[in-house]
Amino acid sequence: MPGMGQSLLNTAESVMYGLRNIFALLTLAATLVVSFGGTSLLGLRPVENPCPDARESELPLPTSTSDSSYQVLLYPFIQNRVYAALGWCVDKGVRDTGPFVKDNYYGTHPAVRIYYSPKMMYWLTGDPSFRGGSESLPRRDPREGPVPDGAMIVKEMFKPPAARYDGLSDAELERILLDLDLDSLSNGWTVMVKDAAGAKDGWYWGEVSNGSTPDSEDFPFKYPSSGFGQYCIRCHAAAEQEHTFSALRNVAGLPDDPVTFLVDSSWRDDVAPEEKPFLSEHDRDLATKAESQPLVEANEAFLNYFSSISRVPYDSVRAFPGETYDRVVAGPGGAAQFLSSDQCMMCHSGDSGPFGPVMFLKTGEGFGKGINISPYGEWRWSPMGLAGRDPIFHAQLESEVAMLRKEFAARPDLRDSLVKATVSTCLSCHGVMGKRQLVIDRKNSLANFELDWIYETNRTKSGFRYGALARDGISCAVCHHIRGEESGLEAFLMNSVTGQFKVGRPDELSGPFEDIVTFPMDNALGVVPKHDAYLQSSRLCGSCHTINLPIVDRIADEKTQLDLAEKNPAFKPYAHGIEQATYLEWLNSEYQNEVDPWNPATAKSCQDCHMPTGFHSASIRIDTLRTKIADFEDQDYPEADHRAPLDSIRVRFRNEGFARHRLQGLNLYLVSMFDQFNDVLGVRKSDYMSGSPGLPLAIDEFVRQARERTAELDVKASMRKNGELAATVTVANKTGHRFPSGVGFRRAFIELLVLENRGGRERVLWGSGRTNSVGVLVDGKGNPLATESFVDGASQPHYQTITRESQVQVYEELARDATGKITTSFLHRVETIKDNRLLPKGWSEKGPDSNLYSRIKDWIDATHPEGAASDDPDYADGKGTDIVSYVVQLPAGTDPNEVSVRATLYYQSIPPYYLQQRFEDVPEGPEGDARRRLYYLASNLRVRGTSIEDWKLALVGDTVKVEVPR
Repeated sequence: MPGMGQSLLNTAESVMYGLRNIFALLTLAATLVVSFGGTSLLGLRPVENPCPDARESELPLPTSTSDSSYQVLLYPFIQNRVYAALGWCVDKGVRDTGPFVKDNYYGTHPAVRIYYSPKMMYWLTGDPSFRGGSESLPRRDPREGPVPDGAMIVKEMFKPPAARYDGLSDAELERILLDLDLDSLSNGWTVMVKDAAGAKDGWYWGEVSNGSTPDSEDFPFKYPSSGFGQYCIRCHAAAEQEHTFSALRNVAGLPDDPVTFLVDSSWRDDVAPEEKPFLSEHDRDLATKAESQPLVEANEAFLNYFSSISRVPYDSVRAFPGETYDRVVAGPGGAAQFLSSDQCMMCHSGDSGPFGPVMFLKTGEGFGKGINISPYGEWRWSPMGLAGRDPIFHAQLESEVAMLRKEFAARPDLRDSLVKATVSTCLSCHGVMGKRQLVIDRKNSLANFELDWIYETNRTKSGFRYGALARDGISCAVCHHIRGEESGLEAFLMNSVTGQFKVGRPDELSGPFEDIVTFPMDNALGVVPKHDAYLQSSRLCGSCHTINLPIVDRIADEKTQLDLAEKNPAFKPYAHGIEQATYLEWLNSEYQNEVDPWNPATAKSCQDCHMPTGFHSASIRIDTLRTKIADFEDQDYPEADHRAPLDSIRVRFRNEGFARHRLQGLNLYLVSMFDQFNDVLGVRKSDYMSGSPGLPLAIDEFVRQARERTAELDVKASMRKNGELAATVTVANKTGHRFPSGVGFRRAFIELLVLENRGGRERVLWGSGRTNSVGVLVDGKGNPLATESFVDGASQPHYQTITRESQVQVYEELARDATGKITTSFLHRVETIKDNRLLPKGWSEKGPDSNLYSRIKDWIDATHPEGAASDDPDYADGKGTDIVSYVVQLPAGTDPNEVSVRATLYYQSIPPYYLQQRFEDVPEGPEGDARRRLYYLASNLRVRGTSIEDWKLALVGDTVKVEVPR
């Protein structure tokens, strides 16, 4: 904004062309004593302060106390309208913040009347007479420097449009605002309190109603009504200065007319008193309505099978802190390396309100009616968004720690170093922001994350911030901070896997677009968005989807590439193995696009599959989504005073390039737990910005991924002359990596049923791969197979031919520990005895480049099959398929013409043997919080009538009639 002298000059020059009388011009110049930036002429006489008796509030600054304590003081101050009694300057009347057309309101707020504290008026005018008090202050240019701490803006909000309130007295408006007049409805207040020490934007934001009480951290984890870093920044970051659009032309007693917008007469048409007002952008009742406590009913079959642990009651479950605690905002000096996802949500969640749909597909009329396809909306319910609270991960980590403490009990120094290294390594991905911020703050790459910080709710404790960041999982600021390696593939594998990616500057975030505006994010968070092509590279994903871990039962004799890549001294003595190889599997497939792709027609990155640019469902088919990538107060919002120049805030409409942050595999069990037990896992289920529930979309997308994008299955069956039935099942992998991929305990299996039709009813004659109601593989009599609990080391091998019901083709990885026991521990995998997970199409023994193989041999070898699958020619031929033959002797008297064969491929992300080991590995006692929580969640999880009924997810299937020779 121009200074006072420049404003006077501009004003005088603009008047000069309309004045012919030099005397009049001199009179004007002599009487203009103050300039109100952004207003027109003030008249030919000095303007008097219209609120000379205004006094400041006696409220402390928000940072001087806790949020809840401050709200105890702030809310009565607002609800009792103390600000009005203090004589603050106020708008000329109730005014709209956008047009009202055909019964629809397009305001950024409801109709408003705003009060300004003396400090705020002093900043707006530069005139010390507005400041109040006895202190001597200089006259200065309007809107100069920062707004003083303690300045307040109180926005009274009324049912729009403002025309309803023409001619009403202040007393009448007060009755309406306080709901004393039953013929009207009001929305309450929003308030801004300046406190530069609280956040980069410098404001404490509040949304208050007559019934407001201090925010609760308890279930159902409502989005906070007040605090630093609130969603209000989404729009207010478009202001050219100090995040406020306040303009003096609106203030009573000062020159010029207030801002107005188009308002038609549709609001006058027989509006009954009990009808709700139009759901404005700031009306969040639907999004934040109280949720009832989840209904819980234990699965008795589950309790009976998993009997190694006592039944876990709800009141003994250690819940995660509610996500309200996860807020980490940009500080006064700008952003630290990592911020919580709610700071991105403000602009990068969907909008279903009057300025939408943006990143939102409408399926009905009204707030929240539709599908939120925004980056935040879909990421929130992906395994990445839930990684920090993943109860399966936390149970696994607890198991690893318990085993280390037991195994190395006689070596406390070694035990403690291994435990700390394990926690820090695992949190390098699952709780990456907390772990990385700790390392940055302490300037120590080996700084150890304390697991107790995950549960810390005392904001004054040093670990609180790290726990909050860790719970936020693999969040927005993780991927968008990653910077690529300038060196080649070998250096990437040696230096950047197992979560050791490189990050850029704290004040920069990378994005996929080059033509972007930077002002809004910089203004709100002190972060500048920049284009970086690495964001679309599979190596971005490869850092956390290539996990190289020590085998603590094996000292390394000769160092391999995997051993040499270890950075933590506690792990260096041990031999290493690849626990998770998804990126390497993709690299060794026809889909890779990094090493001279041999099939450009199929080459694609991880993002091309897991971040689609279209949307397909049963009722919607959009091949290319077209939308803006941010919802922000830009050119599509009502014009506002003192908004930043349009070119600096114009958000482009994208006809291509918008990528959904779906980021899913097949872990439907995980999201089902969050759907049913959000009270225990600490998340709110409705998206605050769009009002839509995100979990139904996530669950639907998991199922669609399973059944359309994972595998193909074909079955053929015929009768032989000796009465035998011969069937072949061909399974083809459609993914760009092994299937299953990721952690080694995932499994898929084929169920093959031989069915006889008798009187219109099917009867099972023979079956391989059947399960009971808790997903345990059983024999023909329904008894669990010995291989399900690895009795005497028994397991299912890779089959080429199956002849008995106890034989099942299971696609899985199995490893033994040093004692010969089959283990799901990540640190005790001494020997892999089986890995027949379906290879990706294009797999080869030496990987994408035989000349490169010798330099990355240990990494490529991690993609090789193990056990009997290595000798199966159709399995390892690079076509991504497996063919299984079945030979079944039909019972005597069976009519072959009434026989059919049904084959189904099922998937289990947490198979029964995995759960059994989690429940057994940790002893009863104080170390078992994660174990008990997982048992509670799993034993009470509703699976009946869902896509994971009987604890298995059906992928693809086929049924054929048996061919009978003539």
